[in-house]
This record gives sequence, structure tokens and C-alpha cells, in this order.
Amino acid sequence: MDQTEGCGYVYGFKACSGSGQSTRSYMTIAGIRIRNFRGIKELDLELGRVTILVGENNSGKTSVLEALKLCLKDAGSRRTRSFKPLDFHLADESTDPAMASPIEIEIELTFAELSGEKRDKRLERRLNRLNVLQSTEDRRRYVRMRVACQFDPEENDFVQTWSFLGQGREALDGLTQNGLNTAFREIRQEVQFHYLSALRDATRNFGARGEFWRPFLRDSQLSDEKRSEILQELQAINDLIVSSHGSFEQVKTQLSQLHSFVPVAGKDAVSIEALPSRMLDILSRTQVQIGSASGAKIPLVRHGEGTQSLSVLMLFSAFLQAQAQGTALLALEEPEAHLHPSAVRNVWNLLKGIGGQKVISTHSGELLAETSIYDIRRLARTRDGIKAFQVPAEHLSAEEVRKFNNDIRRTRGELLFARCWLLVEGQTEAWIFPAAARALGINLHADGIRIVESRQSDEGMLAKVANALGIAWFCVGDRDENRNKVKSKLEDHLNGADEEDRFSFPYPNIEVNLLQNGFKEIYMRHVRQVPLKAITAEQGTEQYWVEVVAKCLKGRKTKAAAEVADAMESKESDGVPEAIRRVLEKVRFLATDGHS
Repeated sequence: MDQTEGCGYVYGFKACSGSGQSTRSYMTIAGIRIRNFRGIKELDLELGRVTILVGENNSGKTSVLEALKLCLKDAGSRRTRSFKPLDFHLADESTDPAMASPIEIEIELTFAELSGEKRDKRLERRLNRLNVLQSTEDRRRYVRMRVACQFDPEENDFVQTWSFLGQGREALDGLTQNGLNTAFREIRQEVQFHYLSALRDATRNFGARGEFWRPFLRDSQLSDEKRSEILQELQAINDLIVSSHGSFEQVKTQLSQLHSFVPVAGKDAVSIEALPSRMLDILSRTQVQIGSASGAKIPLVRHGEGTQSLSVLMLFSAFLQAQAQGTALLALEEPEAHLHPSAVRNVWNLLKGIGGQKVISTHSGELLAETSIYDIRRLARTRDGIKAFQVPAEHLSAEEVRKFNNDIRRTRGELLFARCWLLVEGQTEAWIFPAAARALGINLHADGIRIVESRQSDEGMLAKVANALGIAWFCVGDRDENRNKVKSKLEDHLNGADEEDRFSFPYPNIEVNLLQNGFKEIYMRHVRQVPLKAITAEQGTEQYWVEVVAKCLKGRKTKAAAEVADAMESKESDGVPEAIRRVLEKVRFLATDGHS
């Protein structure tokens, strides 16, 4: 487990002492259950204090964020339907929304407090009096709420309902409509839900109607006396500006004839304002300016998309700091949008500083490099529909976490987006297999296949993580003295799969295979001649080439492999040895037809 000084785990959620958080208890969303919503037939997703959603396009990440929004912010009474017909899961192109299975979104809210702090139970008592609070055997208190929508033939319309559930997911009996409304309102007031989509537009978010900007505009400390003084001064400046433009008088003269056509004020019906005359109008035009690289102050909305996106995140952080009550839940889509990779890694520090619970979807390996493996939820399309995968808490040993962080998370976070990992031993394979794939017309990137060098890592740890995250894997290795050790590690993580679908040791080493299959001339240009003369094995035999590789190619394998890769591509499919071809066909099957 990720060991962070001063931190503990409360109900599965990380809580750090001395983090500046409030001393009150938190209502935290422990999980969400989605049925028949958009592309999701059924999905159960556990949420932590921080949850990172990863997955390919159309794997359901945005649908999860939207489901949270519908349940915690948009859903209202029976009369205010939040769902649209195309929100229903349609099995095929002929399915009519009116005939589709009902949408059901359930969230489970639990109470967690920071380690060592006194728990505030006032909200729990209020919910208990309303008969919606449930308890587990270990005395964990939680509330489970469901929002549903389906077509009602009697009303000939889609009808939305919501309810509170018991431990068996049955609707709680004995709740009056008033009790339901009160409990629902209590939770909505406690859990302040905010959703930031990938299209963060400073024009909208920093506008007078912006959800996070508007509270700052209202927070005026001006006295009535000072306000009146400012407005008088503005009026004097306005009169000076208008009087300096004599042509304005012609406009006023013409517009004063309006009273002949429509009812307007009598005397002085027409005036011209170069400056706002009301404080509300002044504040509505307030804008943020940021200095450019040259030092010139430019309105935020005229800066680049990356600067605007980052500024909206910072505004949201300021907004939360100004809120004194409730539990904040931020649903954030692609915080990396429009940002340079270096800025993406740095933006994680900003996200960590934002209080409350966070559910973040991302396509960025740089962002994953800064997060914990236990916070990641991988959404993937399987034969049974969209499913969520995660590495369970304490699934990895401390040493396995260290290796994962060093070998994958911090340097190759993009591997967590793959459908299938091809585990290879070293740099020669890292050159040869991509070249062989191109020669065979196999697009590794399109098929979601990533090559992982495992010799300096831990094959067992990689297989363990891949299994937990629903990533298919296949290991190809040398038939040498290390074979049994690697095989033993991998056998512990077959998870019911056949050995032939998880690993292969088809050659003494890949260099020998290439020497025997058309690339001898390239390798012989790189061998050391002195040790070559001392080899006693019969020339051309497998043992001969094993000794050539072991004794004559030290320090020269990678350079030779690069040349072989170029030659293999130029020969196209005719240049790919059969053993390498079979491995690539296997991983392609696992990543596509065999992916589950």
C-alpha cells in the first residue's frame, strides 16, 4: 500500500492528519451503481477520496461523471425529469427508449472522519430520525439512494422516481413523501456536487452567471455611504465622456421622439452611459486580466485554451476555500486538456490542494505518474459490457508497489491505458517486435498493445497488476536458465487461463532466433572476432549461435537489433521469423477477439 507519513485509511478512504481539513466528519460517496444508462448496461464502481477513471473513448468515463451529476445535482421531484430518452441503454438500433429497461442510478454515502479527530454526528442523527440511515455489522453508517426513470404507459411519458434503500437494496417502507423530500434535501445540502467538463471555458466560468465566480461578485464589503460616493464619481466621469462627444446629442435628439410611438418616461427619457451607473452592472463586467510573457495585461478570455482551463481549476479551488459548510465532491473531466505534459504533472499539486472528494477522468499518462495505483479505476468494454477494474487495497506488497512505481507509474503511465501487455526481456525485443508488427501490417497502437520490458522489473508483479486492471498480458522469454524462475512467477497469476495464452519460451534467445532466420549477415558484422575464433561448437548449429551471442556480442546487441529491425521492415512479412509472428498473432488475439 502507498505509505504516506501522517496518513491513515478510514472506511477505505485515505485521510491525512495535519492536512488543513476541517475537524468535522465527512459524508463520502463510497460507490455508485449504474443500470441501463447510456452505453452502460450495468456497472458497480467503488469510489475513494480520490478516484481516477481511465479507459478508452466510449468506455463510460463521462457517463459515470454524468450519472453522479444527475443523482446529486439535477434529480428533483417526480415532475422534474432529468433524464432524456437517449439516456436509456439501447441494446440495438431498433430499440425504442419507451421499451428499454429502466435507468437506475444508486449511490452509497458513508461517514468518514480524519484520523484522531472527534466525530461530529449531527447529520447522522438527523438522517437517523428520518429513518434512512443504515448500519453494517462493523457499525459503519451509510445512506443508499436511488434515482430511476422509465416509461409509464398510463401517463404515456417517462417518469422519474427516487427512493432510499435498505441493506438488500429494497425501497425503505414507511417513508412519507415529506420525509423523502426532507432526507433528499438534507443530503443535497450536505454534498455540494460540482462538475467541470473537459471544455472549460473561461468566458462562461468567469462570467457574471458563472457558478464559481458569481459568489465572489456578491461578496461586497462596501458600505452604503461608500457605494453612493463611488456611483456619484462614476456619474461625473460618465458626463465628462459623453459631453466630449458632441455627436451624442444628435442621437439623444432623435431618440427623444420615441414618446410619439411608445410610452416612455417624460423628461430626460434618453441618456447615454459610457460607464455603468449601477453597482450590479459594474460587477457583471468584472474580468480577470493576466500578464502575457511581454508583461502586457490581457483579459483571461483572450489567453490560450490551456491557460483558461488551468485558471478555471484555480477559480474552483478558491470557490471551495470560500465555502464553509458541506462536503464537496468534484467530478472533473480531463484536467490535462490543452496543457503541456510538464504542466500536467504539476497540475496534480493543484488538484491535491482542492478539498473534498474527487472523481477525475483522464487520458494522461503524465497525470497517472503522480497518483496512487489504488486510486485508479479502469473502465473497459468486455464481452459482458462495460466493467470497472481496480487494484484492491493491500493487493501488492510494499516491494511490489516500489517496483510498480519505479517501472510503470512514474515513467510509463500510458501502459495503464492498454488492452494487452506484451512482456519482453530487454532492448533487443523492444526493437524487433514493433518492427515485426509493422512488417506484418499489425498496428500495435490501434489494437491497444504495449510492449513492456520486464527483465529489470518483476514479471509476477506486472501480471498481478494487469489481472487486477483487466489488462490481458502475454510474456515471451528465452529458453535459458532463467526460464523456470519466470515461469513459476507467471503460473501464480494465470487466473484460469491456459499457459499457452500467457507465456512462451520459443528460442534460446531472440538473437539466436534472428541469426538462424535470415539476419546472420547483419549480426556477423558486429561480432568480436577474437572470441569467435575460440568457439568449438559446430558452425551453424544452435549451440554455435548460442555461444556466438554469449561471447561475441556483448555490448553490441542493441545496435545490431536496430539494424535488424530496419531490414525486417524492408522485407515485410517475409522477414519475420515464425516464432515472432506467432507471438504477435497471439497478443493481437488477446487484445481484440480474446479481450474479456
